[in-house]
Amino acid sequence: MTQQQRDMSIGSMSNTAKPTDTTPLGSQGTEDIRDKAQQVAGDVQEKAQQVAGDVQEKAAQLGSQATEQINSAMSTAGQQLTNLAQTVREKAPDTQIRDLAANTAGALERSGSYLQNADLDAVRGDLESVIRRHPVEAVVVGLGVGFLLARSMRR
Repeated sequence: MTQQQRDMSIGSMSNTAKPTDTTPLGSQGTEDIRDKAQQVAGDVQEKAQQVAGDVQEKAAQLGSQATEQINSAMSTAGQQLTNLAQTVREKAPDTQIRDLAANTAGALERSGSYLQNADLDAVRGDLESVIRRHPVEAVVVGLGVGFLLARSMRR
């Protein structure tokens, strides 16, 4: 074989030996990118779950603190009602008004005791029960309270 034939033979081989893979990274590079994308997606999902858990925990803490504050306020109001009942008993005149004052003081004392000893859930349950037993009266009381609040805010 002559030199010229060898050159032609090598030239034709180089034309047929072109790579058929036109992707710059090849299949291994594609898998690497896919793995990284899945890892990033997993990291993002994990972080989102962590943030959601933190938010839920903080909301539970705030709810617990609010409940404690309400229970404390109810206890204080109950103590003040009990003190008011004692004052009504002491300052009532010795006439027929004394019986009315004694009844009022008894009601105030019972209310004060109830508020001191009950928690928010118990009060809510009792209130729901009263509203179910007396719906019309509950609406009338609600309207009255709303009217009084509106008048007090207007002034």
